[in-house]
Amino acid sequence: MKHKIILDVDTGCDDAVALLLAGHHPALDLVAVTVTHGNGPLPLTLDNTVRALEAGGLARVPVFAGADRPLVAEWLPSDPVQRATLPLPEPTLTPQTQHAVRFLVDYYMGPDGPGTLYAPVGPQTNLALALRLEPRLAARIPRIVTMAGAHHEGNYTPSAEFNVIADPEAAHIVFNAGLPITMVGLEVTDQARVTPEDVERLRALDTPQAQTAVALIDFMYAYGWSTGQIYDACAVAAVIEPDILKTRTMCVDIELHGELTRGRTVADVFGWFPQKSNVEVGVGIDRERFVQILVEGLKNPNES
Repeated sequence: MKHKIILDVDTGCDDAVALLLAGHHPALDLVAVTVTHGNGPLPLTLDNTVRALEAGGLARVPVFAGADRPLVAEWLPSDPVQRATLPLPEPTLTPQTQHAVRFLVDYYMGPDGPGTLYAPVGPQTNLALALRLEPRLAARIPRIVTMAGAHHEGNYTPSAEFNVIADPEAAHIVFNAGLPITMVGLEVTDQARVTPEDVERLRALDTPQAQTAVALIDFMYAYGWSTGQIYDACAVAAVIEPDILKTRTMCVDIELHGELTRGRTVADVFGWFPQKSNVEVGVGIDRERFVQILVEGLKNPNES
């Protein structure tokens, strides 16, 4: 039976590949996509989202525009390749009129909510706002699998991973809401890099989603990336096959005030506070299986 999933994105290249994988892998049913600020301002991330869905044969999936700014801080610029307009055709797909936060509340408080996983792979502003609007969501969402954070060091600052520092207050709300959380952080994504040889395997697949994914990874290479670190697809792969991850249960919270450490996912790696453990933290991934999951999804013709 397929697992229902809602993906929350701030679409740059890696979010787009995650969308294609979630929308086409035979193990998943992509119910909807919610969009937030993050890699770029909301108009850009929304445009990139509908470009990726339409080019990848997923125009059937409803898209909901959400938060256009962090809860407290100013928008942070991201890597140039992530905040660029994707090299895909102009879309004709139109987003839904309902706000993403309202959609999340209505959906998860409805009959299908308890059976649908939620995967935020950008700043967690939409979910934080939804939890503030309806705290009962914490008992309705069965699990979130999020590309967020790191338990050692960051990539935007020495302490902070981008998705968290882009809205630390939102991440703090989510990580303290009592939700079951699987954190797919930088330690995982760094072990799941897609090599040029892997890209050639994808290029040989004769599907719209595979060709779209390859165009996006090639775009990363054109900006000087030596290997494709498609962070967000790792979170989707962990929904498809949880055993692909090696995890440890840890207490994790978000630093909000440190001058040098704002946005850090402070993880109790050594178990000083085991009674407060709240997150399944990814510490490793089976890279070869991750690539195979990509191939399985991007070759699947059933949803194209």
